[in-house]
Amino acid sequence: MNTVKFLLPVLLLGLISPFAVAEAEITQIDPSRMLTRQQVDVYVDIDEAAGVPPEGVTGDEFRLYESPDGEQFSEIRTFGLSTVADRDAGVTFFLLIDNSGSMYDTIDDEPTDDPEEMRITHAKRAIRVFLDSVDHPRDRVGLASFNTFYHKHSQPIESRLQIERLLDEIDRPGPGEGFTELYKAIIEASRELSDERGRVVLIVLSDGENFPFTVHRRQPHPEFGTHVYDYSESIEQLELDGISMFGIHFGTEQEDNLETIARRSGGRVFDARDDSELAEVYLAIRERVLREYVLTYRPTMEPAERKYVQVEYAGSRTRPRSYYAGTILGTSPSEIGPWLLAPVLAALALWALIRRLRFQNKRSDANLELLSGGRAATRMFSLPQGRTVIGGSDNADLTVHGAPSMRAHHATVVYDEKTRRYRVESESEITVNNQPATKQDLEPGDVLNIGGTIVVFDEGVAGGDRETESNRAEDNEKR
Repeated sequence: MNTVKFLLPVLLLGLISPFAVAEAEITQIDPSRMLTRQQVDVYVDIDEAAGVPPEGVTGDEFRLYESPDGEQFSEIRTFGLSTVADRDAGVTFFLLIDNSGSMYDTIDDEPTDDPEEMRITHAKRAIRVFLDSVDHPRDRVGLASFNTFYHKHSQPIESRLQIERLLDEIDRPGPGEGFTELYKAIIEASRELSDERGRVVLIVLSDGENFPFTVHRRQPHPEFGTHVYDYSESIEQLELDGISMFGIHFGTEQEDNLETIARRSGGRVFDARDDSELAEVYLAIRERVLREYVLTYRPTMEPAERKYVQVEYAGSRTRPRSYYAGTILGTSPSEIGPWLLAPVLAALALWALIRRLRFQNKRSDANLELLSGGRAATRMFSLPQGRTVIGGSDNADLTVHGAPSMRAHHATVVYDEKTRRYRVESESEITVNNQPATKQDLEPGDVLNIGGTIVVFDEGVAGGDRETESNRAEDNEKR
């Protein structure tokens, strides 16, 4: 296993040329936190010499731009930077496996009755190696296969053992089921992932070309009739759902359009001939994703159902990638039913309240803004750099009166000298932006619900340009 990992950069990504030009590409845009936190996550892959990203990239080396029409771009000057590997949310991998009739031939396309020589067996062995490598506790893996039909075996889950058991259950297709509806399967897998949040990766393994049932049987497909899916429809669906796809050619015949589909979605295509090479490819895809950079920013207020993003790195810009800004919790308006209207309106009302509170808060220092008991008036409290206890007892730094069960030491806002950021900690569960939490870093505009009291955190009008240490020290002395 260690040997495989050691050989990955050489076998798949190539040697680094001293004259290589670094290129960046947006692999995914996740707007799912746009309503609750007014944030969009942009995932960026940096290619330098056949795909090995440079080490130690900082935010100063990136430029981020947004546009409501794909033509006039405005620079976003404030954004956060991390890598996928540094984030706690984990990665969602969805494995889509070709289970057509040819997968039961040998890797040299010869008929065989020996399961150990079949291409599908090579694929299953490689995937088990990949599952062993997925070690982040919040990583999730889903599984589907395709032939004439699309079969979902599992939605993304954290149990790798369960995925391995379902993998073993994939069996030879029956009469009329051995065709390769590749484009349709990609569309179905993308739809499966459309509601997933965070970094989502679709990995498609195919041993040949798109081989439609209707074209070669000259009769309607049992599920979708005479429609023959085109590769452009796969691209459109992936772009609509914001999913990036990696493709793997695992056979002597290759699907010419797989490269185009993958590139347009922000992914890549690899080739493999046997289980050893295939395992290396799966591992290389995972390592590549974990090295991606995440640029987190607040979108502009320009009205547009669809917005476009570009990232500049090393003097060159990526091609524009778009996301649907006219969404509810990351869902396209066309997918929102009438029964969701009431909660949507309530969420929008809460968002409007948060915006009003933020614009009302014009202080230059870090502070908390309290709105309790449903009153329209607010109270503001400056935050020192130490620890600020918020609770229901009289000896708390901020005494609030919420539910009778509120603990005396209910929540504490802490300033971290190392990161120069504030975070909230609580012995019992509170909510931050409507999400349960006991410990979370705070950003301007975050809304905390502490025992029924609404608290809005703000760093002051300087925002990301935090106060200097001398100013903070002077402020503390005044207190």
